[in-house]
Amino acid sequence: PGMITEFNKIKKDLLKNPDFKKEYDALSGQYQLARMLILARKAAGLTQKDLAERMGTSQSAIARMESGRVSSFKSVEKYAEVTGHKVTYQLEPK
Repeated sequence: PGMITEFNKIKKDLLKNPDFKKEYDALSGQYQLARMLILARKAAGLTQKDLAERMGTSQSAIARMESGRVSSFKSVEKYAEVTGHKVTYQLEPK
């Protein structure tokens, strides 16, 4: 099987472990945000370096954000603005 198929099988097996699932669920929002940031940057046709220059920060700071380690809402909003997006916040019932 392909690499993605193998990954999905491993992930499915890991999610059967309640401790792993709890940690995975706690981080899932963080990873969703990271994915959205990367997609926004790519849609804007920018490299991490380009975006960093426009935001007045370092490429390593952009890499951290894109790995899910976001230091503030303000930085996410600036990232969105520079890439031609806007941020909306929403709480949903479980």
